[in-house]
Amino acid sequence: MTQKTKSALRIIISIVLVVGSLYYAQKGIDLGALMDSLKSANYWWILATVPVVLFSHWLRAFRWKTMLRPNVPHAKLTNLFSAVMVGYAINNVLPKGGEFLRPLIFSRREKVSFSLVMATIVLERFIFDMPVTLLMAAGIFIFMRNDIAIAYPNFTLSQLTGMGLMVALASACILVLVLYPRLTEWILQHTIRRFSENIYLKFHSLVESFRRGFEIVKTPSQYFRLSLESLAIWFVYIIPMWMSFYAFGFQNSLGLGFGDATFLFVIGTIAFILPAPGGVGLFHTLVAGAMVKLYRMSGAEALAYATLTHGVGYVVTSLVGGFYFIIENKGHHLPTLPATEEIS
Repeated sequence: MTQKTKSALRIIISIVLVVGSLYYAQKGIDLGALMDSLKSANYWWILATVPVVLFSHWLRAFRWKTMLRPNVPHAKLTNLFSAVMVGYAINNVLPKGGEFLRPLIFSRREKVSFSLVMATIVLERFIFDMPVTLLMAAGIFIFMRNDIAIAYPNFTLSQLTGMGLMVALASACILVLVLYPRLTEWILQHTIRRFSENIYLKFHSLVESFRRGFEIVKTPSQYFRLSLESLAIWFVYIIPMWMSFYAFGFQNSLGLGFGDATFLFVIGTIAFILPAPGGVGLFHTLVAGAMVKLYRMSGAEALAYATLTHGVGYVVTSLVGGFYFIIENKGHHLPTLPATEEIS
């Protein structure tokens, strides 16, 4: 299968997911009632979430700076924030495309190895983001088990445990790569090198570059700081969903609080894992569906809430990320990797 075919197939799958999810989300909902719910919302509360959304992304850039410190001690926070926002904007159009463009833009800005910077993205996802998400999911499963049973009766603790084991396995592989270079080299020697010396040399160089990107793992003194920064990111991510309750008066009419916002946030996070641009459709389906089952509200109210909470993040990242994309490429061609940088 050619690269163009793979790209076309990925786009088709994304479109099908978006269209199918949007259709399912609004199925059986009175569009007139949906519009009334959207019109009745207090948009001052919605606008108030904008700086919070931007601050959460700034925190991600701040943590990224900490992760890069062993190799890029003087990385500019403005360059990191710019790359983060461009990455999110691209993800809104091309699922996961921003995960590659983000390190590419920063590596070009700071003139450092793309492989090294990409390694920090892998580290970020598998060592910091996924474990925190699973911990939040586990906490919700423990303290809101009855709510889980109502919203998702088929979801079990064994399924959550299975996901945790997969993340733990991926994390363990990364740690082995970092902490046991001899074992990694032995594996390369007895697998790839037996078939191709050239491919082995490329992989060897790539692994060495990635290992440099994982250098922060060898700095225990930074663990506490990184843990606090990670918790701060996810805490601030939840705040807009909690603030949006006030836009609809749910804090009074339904008694919804920060715990409910955390529950809905974890549910909505699934939409951004699946290959749909910006979680469009899937977020609406998952969050609105959970609210209808759990809080016994109308489908129109639930979908209006999901639409606005998702819409703020989507519009903010698209506009700000689009602005930075123009700035980053002003007077330049789109960033591309030199042949030598692919393995350095």
